[in-house]
Amino acid sequence: MNKMKIPNGLESDTMLTIHDTTRAFERAAPTIAVLPIGAVEQHGSHLPVGTDCLIAGHWAERLARELNAYLLPVIPITSSIEHRQARGTVYLKAATLGSIVQDVAESLQYDGFRQLIIVNGHGGNWILKPTVRQLNRDLDGLMTILIDTNVGIRRAHEVMEHTANDIHAGEHETSIMMHIHPELVGQVFEPTDRRFYPQDYLDYFDSTELTEDGYWGYPECATDDKGRRMMDIMVENALDVIRKLTLMRHNKTLK
Repeated sequence: MNKMKIPNGLESDTMLTIHDTTRAFERAAPTIAVLPIGAVEQHGSHLPVGTDCLIAGHWAERLARELNAYLLPVIPITSSIEHRQARGTVYLKAATLGSIVQDVAESLQYDGFRQLIIVNGHGGNWILKPTVRQLNRDLDGLMTILIDTNVGIRRAHEVMEHTANDIHAGEHETSIMMHIHPELVGQVFEPTDRRFYPQDYLDYFDSTELTEDGYWGYPECATDDKGRRMMDIMVENALDVIRKLTLMRHNKTLK
């Protein structure tokens, strides 16, 4: 994949991380930062509670390399209250997460960054959408772009056998984990009840009350190859979104 070109000289010479020194930042003068946001929550018997962190971190790193950006550390604990009855789940209130992201964006603006790419690996982080909308009105000179779990949905049918009712720790997430961290994928629990409740039932019930083993989908259909292909699509689609929005901002037009 060729490096993505951004107008207005937003790209730097290399990807930077927290392992680099402040002198390296002075030399490279990056103006794009990539912030991965995950979750710490149950993912059934077969995936670790840090699944969303691992997927978001991998995805963000690939984007940061393409953009020659500053790859920030994953924000791990986020809005997972819908899984709180499962051991190992840790969560923030949605408003707290919104405030954390706002503070990060303000610090990046102060440091001269012109673009913040938020890579969200957890569908329950709904607060990010209104937060990003507000940031783009409040912070002059910093464009914040939200890349979330829906970015590859329209092409999921190219890879996955199931595109409906595969919401949490199912074929999609399990395939990606088999690709990036196969050593962390365990045996899938076979449910006796395959009913799928509407996703918005999570506004009223805990995930443990709606599923037998905490997953929502078809993890038994997951493969390493599907995960590789799906991640490639997610990266490609995310870069397309970033390119389009950046060009629109550069041209100062919505047409």
